[in-house]
Amino acid sequence: MEIKKHLLTMSCLLVFFFSAAGWLFGAEKQDEELWELHPDYNKYCPNVIAVLPMDNLSLEPDMEIHLYNSVYEQLQTKGYRRVSVDKVRRVMQDMGIQTSGQLQGISMERLAATLNTDAVLMGQVDQSASIHKGVYDAIVVSCSLRLIDCRTKTVLWHSEQWRTAHRQWQADPFNALLNLAAHGSSSKPDRIAWLVQEMLKTLPAGKIAIETDNLLNQAVEIPCVEGGKDPD
Repeated sequence: MEIKKHLLTMSCLLVFFFSAAGWLFGAEKQDEELWELHPDYNKYCPNVIAVLPMDNLSLEPDMEIHLYNSVYEQLQTKGYRRVSVDKVRRVMQDMGIQTSGQLQGISMERLAATLNTDAVLMGQVDQSASIHKGVYDAIVVSCSLRLIDCRTKTVLWHSEQWRTAHRQWQADPFNALLNLAAHGSSSKPDRIAWLVQEMLKTLPAGKIAIETDNLLNQAVEIPCVEGGKDPD
């Protein structure tokens, strides 16, 4: 009888172990990145990029705002002229665009002419969530970006990131404590900013030289001026 109990206990432990390991392996698959650059990118190489409103497919609010702000801010280090946030916002209002999904009904030619841009940068947050399953705990964040040439509608570059962070076995009190501290120090904007940084590493540099010793590192921006006309 004791042997049967022992075997039953061992069997339960093995089932638990392989189930947890299988789920853990599935979570590990979240740590992936994918990017592709058009073979003739240098031929199309845009000078001016307009960052369009982002989409949010996750269940967490405001993630699209964090993605937009991070992309716009970090794009300054890549050597491209950016259409100002104010101009993009005003054009979206004039076109009656309230959500990023409505952009599907707007022609690229119209966007190019109205925003005075060579290309548009679009993206979305696919997932942003905390996962709690038994003794396993993780934060999963994934998002994607794509750069589209307005004249030809060609996708010049796209990148996707899937990341699972702070994997800890909560059965261990010490790991649980570390995990709690890690979660508390990593805000949602910070997580998105890190993913954007990783994605933009694969985007080739633009035509504008950036002085690395300039602490402000200001990028050239096309402002929104009265009357809707941009300076030459």
